[in-house]
Amino acid sequence: MSEKGFDVDLVLQPKRSERLAWKVATASCGLSLLLGAAIVFMMPLKETEVFTVLVDKTTGAAERIVQVQPTGISDEEAVKEALLVAYVTDRESYILAGIQERLESVQRRSSGSAQNSLRRLWTDSSDNESYPPRVYGQGSEVSVRIKAINFLEPLVAQVRFEKSLRRPRQEAVTRSFVATVGFEFEPRRERQLQRVWENPLGFTVTTFRVDAETLGE
Repeated sequence: MSEKGFDVDLVLQPKRSERLAWKVATASCGLSLLLGAAIVFMMPLKETEVFTVLVDKTTGAAERIVQVQPTGISDEEAVKEALLVAYVTDRESYILAGIQERLESVQRRSSGSAQNSLRRLWTDSSDNESYPPRVYGQGSEVSVRIKAINFLEPLVAQVRFEKSLRRPRQEAVTRSFVATVGFEFEPRRERQLQRVWENPLGFTVTTFRVDAETLGE
């Protein structure tokens, strides 16, 4: 080998070795990162969830305070809960403003025994002691607050709620109740578009019973 060639080899060989060493080191680091990520991915996830519970001093029932974040319930369950909340609130409240429209809407969302009991309740007759205007009196209002919904079956739910009665110049009186609601989805043809918007899924309550909530429930 010529002296010139020897000099070239002597200068370039360390550079080639250095580049090769850097390539090997880089590849090793990349492989280590991939292995570390794979190990972390395969490790079981453990998470401790802390939440606040509100205890009803009257009934003793515990109610979780929901935070403003995804609740984890399915879309179908969320739709059912929203429809149940609207129905129970409209049926059990007593607020004169707009009451005729609400009652007609509740009647359209009812069938069978649920519809029959609604008609009996709102029939103004001398032997109907439960007729709401007669029970609550003039100037009174009853508001409803839904506390919890529990599905006993896919189409049967228990709705826990409070009713607050406000009479003129008197303190409000609040009581707890449980409504057992059987329902179905029965889409129907409507002549008015407003009816379709009101109940597009054909949500219909077939059975409806309300009981006072006690400490043992």
